[in-house]
Amino acid sequence: MKILVIDDEYDIVTNLVYLLETVGYEFISAQDGADGINLAKQHLPDLIISDIMMPHVNGYQVLEALRKDPATVGIPFIFLSAKSSRQNIRYGMQLGAEDYITKPFSQDALLAAVKIRLLRQAALKASILMSVSSELITTAKSIRQLISSLQPDELPLDAEVEQELSVELPASPPTVVVVSKKFSLDFGLRAVMVDGREIRLSPRQFKLLRYLIENNGKIVSHKDILGNVWGDRFENDTQYLHVCINQLRQKIEPNPTYPRYILTERGFGYRFRVAED
Repeated sequence: MKILVIDDEYDIVTNLVYLLETVGYEFISAQDGADGINLAKQHLPDLIISDIMMPHVNGYQVLEALRKDPATVGIPFIFLSAKSSRQNIRYGMQLGAEDYITKPFSQDALLAAVKIRLLRQAALKASILMSVSSELITTAKSIRQLISSLQPDELPLDAEVEQELSVELPASPPTVVVVSKKFSLDFGLRAVMVDGREIRLSPRQFKLLRYLIENNGKIVSHKDILGNVWGDRFENDTQYLHVCINQLRQKIEPNPTYPRYILTERGFGYRFRVAED
C-alpha cells in the first residue's frame, strides 16, 4: 500500500515516513500543496495524509482539487492538522475527507485510522474487480458458445500464429539468491530467510536490500541508493537511508553493531559483502 504524505514541516514528514515504513507501508511525500496534487495524480496512492496550513496551496485546496479529478476522486484523504476547532474539522469533512486528526497526535490513533481507511479502500476495489470479473466470465462463455457452434471449416486458421504459440519460452532466471548458509532471499516471492526463519521486511526495506545485493561488492553512494530506491526527488535525504539501513541491520545481521553484510563506507555510501560463514 502506498501513502502520500503532504506537509511543509520536514520533521513531521520524516517522523510520519519512519512510522509508516516501520509497519510496512510505502510512501511518497511532498512539502507543499501544489507538489502534493501533482504527485497524487501521477502515482494514484492508496491514501493521502495532508496538513492544512501550508503556503500557496493549503490542504483544503489540495482536497478540493483532487475531488474534482475523476482519477483521484476516490482516494481516501486524512487531514493531520494543528487546526483543531470544530469549525475547521466540520469544513474538512464537508470537503470530503475521510478522517481528521489533530496535532499533536497519537501514533496509535493515526495508524488505526490509516489501517481502517486502507481496509475499506481494499474492500471497495475488491468488489469492483469482482463485478468486472463476473462480466468477463459471462463474455468468455458467450464467445466459447459461439466458437463451439461453428463448423470446423468455419474456424479461422493461422499457421504462423499456431507456430509462434508452440515455441517454448526461455526459462525464467532463478530468483533465489543464497548470501550465506544462514541468509538467503527469493526475489520472486519477496521472502528473506535468516537462520531458518522468514524475516518480514517492508517493501522499501526489501527494495533497498535487493539493490545492495544486485551491486554486491561495489561501493554505492548515498545519492545512487536514494535515487534508485526512493526516487530522484530524495537524492539528498540521507536521513531516510540511514534509518532504513539501521532497520535492515537489526533484521538480517547476526550482530547489527558489527555488520557482516551491509558495510558503511564513511562519507560516501554503503557496500554489500557476501561474508564467509
